[in-house]
Amino acid sequence: MENENKKMGFFARIKIAVTKLENYSLFLEEKTAVAVKYFFLIVLLLAVTIGIVETYSIMKMVNKGYHYIQNEMPDFSYENETLQFSQNITSYDEEFDFYMIADTSEDLTPEKMQTYRNQIKSVGILFLKDKAIYKSGIEEVEYKYADFINKSGITTLDKAQLIQEINSIGRMGIAITVFLLIVVGIYIIQLISIFLDWIVIAIFAFLSSKICKVNLPLKGAFQISIYALTLSIILSMLYNIAYYLAGFYTEYFRLVYLLISYVYVVAVILMMKSDLLKQQVEIGKIIEVQKKIQEESENLEEKEEEKKENKKPEEKDTEKKPDDKPLEGGEPDGSEI
Repeated sequence: MENENKKMGFFARIKIAVTKLENYSLFLEEKTAVAVKYFFLIVLLLAVTIGIVETYSIMKMVNKGYHYIQNEMPDFSYENETLQFSQNITSYDEEFDFYMIADTSEDLTPEKMQTYRNQIKSVGILFLKDKAIYKSGIEEVEYKYADFINKSGITTLDKAQLIQEINSIGRMGIAITVFLLIVVGIYIIQLISIFLDWIVIAIFAFLSSKICKVNLPLKGAFQISIYALTLSIILSMLYNIAYYLAGFYTEYFRLVYLLISYVYVVAVILMMKSDLLKQQVEIGKIIEVQKKIQEESENLEEKEEEKKENKKPEEKDTEKKPDDKPLEGGEPDGSEI
């Protein structure tokens, strides 16, 4: 059976984990290393899926930004750690709900700065003469040009050079770089997050088995728990696709994510309990049949012994002595003398 399990492919395991809870016993026959390998693979599948979708979404923005830089953005120059635009910019993209504001004037007042901050209602970037401010909701992150641009070896930059740099890298190169960065980042984050969920659900499975009086060791609870998480992980992929492509969001997803895993664990343990009861019933039937066979064999032996005892006296009664044999003709022939 273990050899057959080794032949089971990754996607076959996903199918069993999601649709065939009665076959979870197959996973219990395997080594823990097999479940750990499945964990790394399914998290990688999640990271790659999210990476593809998020890269697609980012590249749409990059392409639109490239078109804006090439055709609409006014000239600018960067030198001596100072950025200078030929004119102030206030632009908004409705598709991505993104604001871009640039004001590199020397006489920028705090009141004007607060006006720009209030203008960025969702996500946007504000370019000043010595730094850029990225704003998302109420959170802000500042990037000093001296720390960001100079580290890349660039000391001077203008619009023509920027377009040339983008063309030299190529949008495919940008997409691959963005994809790899996203996948690596998401893979590390999801490994930690899902592993913690795995531990919690394994403990829940172990305690549930004790309550249901099912002999499930901690190792077995650990093995089935990652498979019980499979549907939740798949739903997480679909949720991220819907979020990045359609903006769908729900604050209850995390609750549903964990609830589904707990339901799977309970369902598997109850099936194991049901199988155990069926086995006990079958064993009881086998014992009853064995008892009947034993009783019948004992009855047959008793009957055979009774027959033997009844046959012995009959044989004695019917047995005749040679002297009792009648003479032919009824008269003695003299041979008896």
